[in-house]
Amino acid sequence: MIEILAGLLVGFAPRIGAYVVALWLAGIIVNLLTFSGFYDVALRDFGLMIGALALARLAQAHARDAGS
Repeated sequence: MIEILAGLLVGFAPRIGAYVVALWLAGIIVNLLTFSGFYDVALRDFGLMIGALALARLAQAHARDAGS
């Protein structure tokens, strides 16, 4: 349920939602690294977190360009 809400937040407010999703993924990564054997999933989530951060930066640049 929370993932659906985060997805909707990204859809309607990507400048905020992308950072929320990136923080969420960072928490998942930390959790996965505390258990052995889940390093491949942690690496996948790291890639998703980098993508979320890139989306946040793109959304900020787009908002800045649209404002001028």
